[in-house]
Amino acid sequence: AAALLSLWGGLLLPHGWVPAAWTARGEVGFRLPGPPVARSCSQRIARRCSSGAETLTHAEAYLLSWGLSEEQLSKVKARYGKDFNPNVEGIVKPKLNWLTDLGLTDLQIQKAVVAYPQLFRDDLENKLKPRAQWLLDVGMDKSQVPKMIARFPQICSYSRELKLKPLVHWLSELGLDKSHIAKVLSNKPQLFGYSLEANLKPKVQFLGERGFTQAQIASIFTTYPVSMGFSLKRLTRRASILETQGFLTESSLGTAMKMTDAQFTARFE
Repeated sequence: AAALLSLWGGLLLPHGWVPAAWTARGEVGFRLPGPPVARSCSQRIARRCSSGAETLTHAEAYLLSWGLSEEQLSKVKARYGKDFNPNVEGIVKPKLNWLTDLGLTDLQIQKAVVAYPQLFRDDLENKLKPRAQWLLDVGMDKSQVPKMIARFPQICSYSRELKLKPLVHWLSELGLDKSHIAKVLSNKPQLFGYSLEANLKPKVQFLGERGFTQAQIASIFTTYPVSMGFSLKRLTRRASILETQGFLTESSLGTAMKMTDAQFTARFE
């Protein structure tokens, strides 16, 4: 068995077959994964198993076969919590296939799984699919939804009533129409994770106190949504410096907010 393992480490099994699980006796079962399996992936799994590393679960082997690196897999396990071993046939495959059908690339799926492995805990039919459909219902098009989920997969877990709907309603009250709301949220879906009361509303209030009209504030959200993701402290400091120098406009503020500290200091201080 030991000789077989050492030889197998340098071989690629026919048609991309990889080990599904290794038993305490060194026995192995094989399965054919969804996406094509690279030679390096098969070798990586073989090396890990033959080197005495911890036993791979079926789910771990499947994610490695999907293209995750060992470092990425370690992050998935750490963020998921104890005993990462969701059922491959009933949970992992259906969810990865759903993300593929939505339009995410393999690389985007890998990043989404690493960023939010709790995806494997969320119910596909009663939570994930309804969230994606809701995004379409409020004005996102089919090309925007996969980008949003790829950038911020946590959006799939948020309550429609407590998180998603309140933000969309507030942006509407701010003066943004459906197309502008879709543009803002597709470019900066992390806004769904911010508190309206403790984060976004104080920023809008500050801009109003600096003389920006509601239409101008709505324009800042639409044109420079990333700038609204920075802290109120950063916004206050940079807006105050621009105002002192007579440069405080929508475009100058949006540009200044994205600068590094060194860039901002060199240009405005």
